[in-house]
Amino acid sequence: MLLPLQTTYRHFPRSRGLDALIQEEADKLGLFFNRITSCLVLIERAENHQRRDAPFHIRIELRVPGEEIVVSRSHDVHATPLASDVPRGSKNAEVNAANKDAALAVRKAFHEAGRQLQDYVTRKADHPKAPEPTTGEVMKIGEDYGFLRDAGGDEIYFHRNSVLNDGFGKLHVGSTVRFVAEAGDKGPQATTVYPHAHRAPGRPST
Repeated sequence: MLLPLQTTYRHFPRSRGLDALIQEEADKLGLFFNRITSCLVLIERAENHQRRDAPFHIRIELRVPGEEIVVSRSHDVHATPLASDVPRGSKNAEVNAANKDAALAVRKAFHEAGRQLQDYVTRKADHPKAPEPTTGEVMKIGEDYGFLRDAGGDEIYFHRNSVLNDGFGKLHVGSTVRFVAEAGDKGPQATTVYPHAHRAPGRPST
């Protein structure tokens, strides 16, 4: 698994079976979204953990870009027959029953974590990151439009309405600007132009 996974047990013995289950469930989340940076899992028995029917508490923390997803669930063993179906006379049977209840709690917690992770991915898809501005230079200027030259030497069309702060009138050949461009019907065009309001060195004004 690529993402760091840390599992902590409190008032409950570590179980290789539960470790394997947690690894499996975390792997599923990692396959769904490969930018999870860490996964912290806590399995905790209530303070009255000497009782066979003491509830479990499961906490999962997923760190993703710009956010943390937290699931905190308590699981009452009375909600499932897994423990009560096991005879009381066997100590190993009690341990197995507890492990089964903890496993059920872990699965439910990871199911909720997966749901929240899906919501996070959907929100990010609905709000894509805005493109970063790049630097260019005004190479032609007209009454209501002009052309920029980007770092690669390509010509980028822009209209006066794309220049912020009513800065079109301050532009001239040689002015350096920052801009965001996108593909237009007749080639690339700058949708937003941030004027720097100064000429590039050695360029005459017009």
